[in-house]
Amino acid sequence: MNRCLRLLPLLALLALPPLQAATAQDAAPQNAPARSEQNQSAAKPAERAGGGFDAQRSETRHQLPLPSGPLAYTAVAEFLPLRDGPRDEVAARVFTVTYTLDGAPRDRRPVAFVFNGGPGASSAYLHLGALGPKVVGFNDDGSLTRPPAPLLDNPDSWLAFTDLVFIDPVGTGYSRGMRRDGGKEEGARRDEDPGKRFWSVDADSRSMAEIVRLWLTRNGRWESPKFLVGESYGGFRIAKMANRLIDDTGIAVNGLIMVSPVVDFATIRGGGGLLVPALRLPSYAASASANGLVPGTPEQAAAEAERYAFTGYLTGLAGLDYRRPGAAQGFFTEVARTTGLPEELVTRFRGEVPTDIFARELLRGRGRVASVYDGTFTAADPDPSAARLPFDPFLKGTVPTYTTAFAAYAREWLGVRTEVPFDLLSDRVNRDWEWPRSGQPSAVDDLQAALTLQPALRVLIAHGRTDLITPYMASRWVASRLELPDGQADRVAVTVYEGGHMMYTRAPERAKLSADAQALIEAALR
Repeated sequence: MNRCLRLLPLLALLALPPLQAATAQDAAPQNAPARSEQNQSAAKPAERAGGGFDAQRSETRHQLPLPSGPLAYTAVAEFLPLRDGPRDEVAARVFTVTYTLDGAPRDRRPVAFVFNGGPGASSAYLHLGALGPKVVGFNDDGSLTRPPAPLLDNPDSWLAFTDLVFIDPVGTGYSRGMRRDGGKEEGARRDEDPGKRFWSVDADSRSMAEIVRLWLTRNGRWESPKFLVGESYGGFRIAKMANRLIDDTGIAVNGLIMVSPVVDFATIRGGGGLLVPALRLPSYAASASANGLVPGTPEQAAAEAERYAFTGYLTGLAGLDYRRPGAAQGFFTEVARTTGLPEELVTRFRGEVPTDIFARELLRGRGRVASVYDGTFTAADPDPSAARLPFDPFLKGTVPTYTTAFAAYAREWLGVRTEVPFDLLSDRVNRDWEWPRSGQPSAVDDLQAALTLQPALRVLIAHGRTDLITPYMASRWVASRLELPDGQADRVAVTVYEGGHMMYTRAPERAKLSADAQALIEAALR
């Protein structure tokens, strides 16, 4: 998810009680999965006295009922050791959940490594939102249902066409850093999270690339076609990883699937000049249409705004004379008509209304606010006197939804036993993340390098039309500037769906995303 998650209350706890695998004596839910090869030992430190790593591995077998017939598959929940430093000591325990189709030829079966964003988000959003064999149920319009949300079989699971490995970066989910030498190593602070060494752009991509290498080695899957999937910052992460995997491990991936990504931060926030407001204008228009404030469907309103964004809107912004704002009143009127905002507000912000102000003010007259993650999702205004909202209503609402669902799923279906808090969105990771000291972070060069070095690599960039935090036009602009040989433009596709940042909460859009992902994987393997 986007950096706005730092508005959420702190969820992470640093204490790490050991994970305990389920035993035969544990109570099983009705229709519980079969369990096998589980670690039956008592709780013990993650790093055993003899030097071995305690993966606390739990293996279960399941069936996913589909109209075409049931899919039999195996799920493995385990920790992988992340080694770091000159002594190559275990520096973190990385929690992963793997789904493999039973009976499929291992060397030809694709495998996709899946990440969410943040920084600080676990993989549960894509895991129980779109890709896995189970999904959290939402209302038909994609909005939050009453708690606890139901957990349903996923008819659009990507397991039908690829094995899946969900990875929680250090500090998210159940993954935690491990303190070495009792915290006495040079430069260590006892109050500092031991996972912090991985909380930077470079350390994150390097460590996650290492987890991919380790998984391939342990599972004997080097010959399998390989794909990376990432949502939001996870899209940025996998672009970095695609290049790093080539450089560090000699692994070339076959495809990248980015869901609501930011590839170049200069396209969505300060530093992009007049380009930023132009790129978000169509998502503003689509959101206004969905709320009945501009004519036409969201798709029609967005298309009209696309034409205006790089013509009259961009030239209007460039030609503003702040000493004579009255001379631009016709321009402000047109922007207000396009976005559904009051003309007075557009005039006050000189035609460049920030995203959080747009979400705050679009429906003020109705006593409601919109979400920056989906302009179609609205909630009652919690504080009409406040200039800015203290939290995003949709994002914050998903936290208990996915946290409760995953904690129950991990215990009842994956055989995970732990008292460690599941950190869906870690404010600490997000707050302490180390960004580059100069310039806006960008993965464009990494993406370009991967496309150049792997001529068969294919990329799918999927966006929701009413996502205000990572607008779809930003990815279209980036994609149009990637250098590809003549006749290979189809190697990078940008698709737009109804809905917002998590468009997959709408069942029809989840099905479309699954079909598009399957098409990319099949095309990459031809």
